[in-house]
Amino acid sequence: MRRLFDYRSVSREKRTYILTAMLFGSVLSYYLIIHFVMTVGEVEGNSMMPTLQSGERYVINRMVYRFSDPRPGDIVEINMPLIDDYSVKRIIASPGDIVQIKGGHVYVNGKLHREPYLHEGVITEGGMLGMNVYKVSDGAYFVLGDNRVISADSRTFGAVKSDRLVGRLWIW
Repeated sequence: MRRLFDYRSVSREKRTYILTAMLFGSVLSYYLIIHFVMTVGEVEGNSMMPTLQSGERYVINRMVYRFSDPRPGDIVEINMPLIDDYSVKRIIASPGDIVQIKGGHVYVNGKLHREPYLHEGVITEGGMLGMNVYKVSDGAYFVLGDNRVISADSRTFGAVKSDRLVGRLWIW
């Protein structure tokens, strides 16, 4: 009686073919998963403190925005508009929203934007935006880092187009 998975019952050529197919399938699966489903990243810098610390690793869900729209409060990885690099930021406002930073606070559509994730007493400066009213264009999102003092974000480079959103942080 032949045993299950007895390699002696399979010719050398068939074994080579099977192993080659398995290797190809594994590499293809890995490529598809990291480009379309999820990938891993590492925090570099302190722009998202206290939520994320430099050196922490995270998993990015790349599929989520294929089935739903990004929402304020989501922590996302973005492909930075001015440089060819990636960064982690928090979505503050959606397309069509009106953002204004005044008195050290963020207002979205005229209402104070509550940010319980920030340390108490954090003051948000307007940066290049100043106290001007900013309307988020269609297909774009206004993002800020949690560490407002050092974060380069939408106050510097404006709203981020949705095609620059890599995905939402899933696990950190």
